[in-house]
Amino acid sequence: MSQQTSGLSRFVQIIGRYSVLIGLMALLGGLAGAVLAALHPPGSTSRALVLFAAPSCPAEGAICGGPMFSPKYIRAAVLKEFPNGVQIEPVTGSVMSVSATAGTMAQAEANADAAVRSYVAYVGSLDYLGEQPSARVLEPAMAAAGTTPPKQVFGDALLGAVFGALAGVITALASSRSTIEPVALPRGPGVGGSFWGAGQEDRPAPTKTPLQQLAQEYMARRAAGDGPPGRSEAEPG
Repeated sequence: MSQQTSGLSRFVQIIGRYSVLIGLMALLGGLAGAVLAALHPPGSTSRALVLFAAPSCPAEGAICGGPMFSPKYIRAAVLKEFPNGVQIEPVTGSVMSVSATAGTMAQAEANADAAVRSYVAYVGSLDYLGEQPSARVLEPAMAAAGTTPPKQVFGDALLGAVFGALAGVITALASSRSTIEPVALPRGPGVGGSFWGAGQEDRPAPTKTPLQQLAQEYMARRAAGDGPPGRSEAEPG
């Protein structure tokens, strides 16, 4: 438990020490996310207006052509050919808006033109008891550059700030691990001093090794004509 507490306190200390770095990287990440969201909108949109006219009924209140002449039925039939990126919505009265969204303005305009042609052709193919609805283009498809909604800009900026802060934390932890702290050695006999001095303060350093001393004694006795070292003079050879 104490190790976990000490590790947590050390982490908090590191975060506090590098708080400016972490905050700066979070700010840069947020700005980068907002700029990327603004420069890369979801797509471009092209829109056209079509006027739909149902056939006139001879009797007041009669249903001419049934549900297949209704704008909702025609809309559903046309959208089967364009399942993605095309929308057909009523604007006012019999005016319908045909819009298409794509990655580029040219592609969006081409998709909207194709949807408008399909809508007009499908309406012209309907027939009921000699009555036919009609559709004509009021406004041709025109491409417009897409804009990023403010909500998406804020979301991308927040995501960039989170990633920037995480990168700052990782950098701070890596920097703290690479810092080598001095190791405090305990003071005492033989520890923490110089290589030959502090560890041998309680006894004098030997001037000669025992083997050297024995060799000198042996040579001295041999030069004097005595026996080997270690034997008394009274002992017979």
